[in-house]
Amino acid sequence: MTRSSLLIAVATLGIALCGTAGAAADTPLKCRHGNALQIRGDAPAAISYDVFSQLHPLSAKRLALFQDAGTVQRLPDGLNVCEVADDGVDDPSAVLVRAPRDRMSWWVSADNVAAAD
Repeated sequence: MTRSSLLIAVATLGIALCGTAGAAADTPLKCRHGNALQIRGDAPAAISYDVFSQLHPLSAKRLALFQDAGTVQRLPDGLNVCEVADDGVDDPSAVLVRAPRDRMSWWVSADNVAAAD
């Protein structure tokens, strides 16, 4: 295979994958357990409930410290997630969610989630 034909093949594959990703984003989220939710606003997401409870009330300095430590990341606005229904915590202000292709679950504020469209 020549270099130019290899480049054309890679470009074609890239275009095909972009089309597939767009189609996947349009399909409704199906959650096995828990509700289909969507992140509203860029939500700080904590790796554990203990970190979530220390994060609030939110402040820019506290958020930066937790992000630098790797215990908090931001979930982008509009991200479709599944609620982990049996989270083991009795706190209505906290919701445990998992993105469809993510192995990690994240604690977010109930104010940052809404029922998926």
